[in-house]
Amino acid sequence: MKAKLRGHHLICLNFFRGEGYSEEFIRNIYSVIGKEKVEIVVGPDDVCARCPYLEDNKCANSDYTDEKILLQDREALRLLRFKPGEIVDWKIISAKLPGILDEWKALFCLDCGYLEVCFNE
Repeated sequence: MKAKLRGHHLICLNFFRGEGYSEEFIRNIYSVIGKEKVEIVVGPDDVCARCPYLEDNKCANSDYTDEKILLQDREALRLLRFKPGEIVDWKIISAKLPGILDEWKALFCLDCGYLEVCFNE
């Protein structure tokens, strides 16, 4: 089985700690990250499918605009050098993180509400 994930989830799920969400949402994320392979998709994915902020196939969270989420997706794919439709192993994704993490953090993490959860900062 493989998970279907959008760009920014390829990065952010590596730092998931089971905090900040409902129990159902947490269970879903654990089932997603428990799959060995990932199919890269554009737009809502297996994580978004259980998100209470998904409305009309868009992110309706007041902290993030759908446009910002789509920008994060594009930048994640650029940094990781993946394309939609590719199927990759979590190990490959994780191996690429050290080389891109400083740029990712500078672009998106500094104003993210989960900065402390992900990086203890």
